Amino acid sequence: MRRTLVILMLTLALPGCGFKPMYGANASATSASVMDRMATIDIRPIPDRLGQIVRNELVDSINPGGIAGAPVYELALKVGEEREDVAIRQNASATRANYRMSARFELREIATDKVALSGTTWAETAFDIVQQDYPTVIAQQDARRKLAAELAEEIRTRIAVFFDKGK
Repeated sequence: MRRTLVILMLTLALPGCGFKPMYGANASATSASVMDRMATIDIRPIPDRLGQIVRNELVDSINPGGIAGAPVYELALKVGEEREDVAIRQNASATRANYRMSARFELREIATDKVALSGTTWAETAFDIVQQDYPTVIAQQDARRKLAAELAEEIRTRIAVFFDKGK
């Protein structure tokens, strides 16, 4: 009973705080324009495999239906990664690794070549290193995919907030 009351109170208080979804089924009219503007972003190719993974995640989240007409904005990315072995055994082998990925991004207006939005973001995770090579390789690949998805989500959110503020 108490839980239901708390949920009801939070549900009633949420509209009063100014919260509004930027996209989704209950998005407002300005949210539709956010999605329309995001559909005009051309995401530049990134040469290495890591960059391709992040770019593919961004394309899937920003432009799932493809670019609508001529692109208005261009998104350029520089992605980097770093691995640090931790939990070192007495024989100097590691049993755990921290994996960090970072991205610098610039959103430019194509017509004016003016930087509309830029920023840096990063994500971090860890994975186990086991005696066999195959499970360790798979764990590192999974960590890489997870971090690429996190970076793409963070960049997409920043761009959506930028467009939602009407800039």
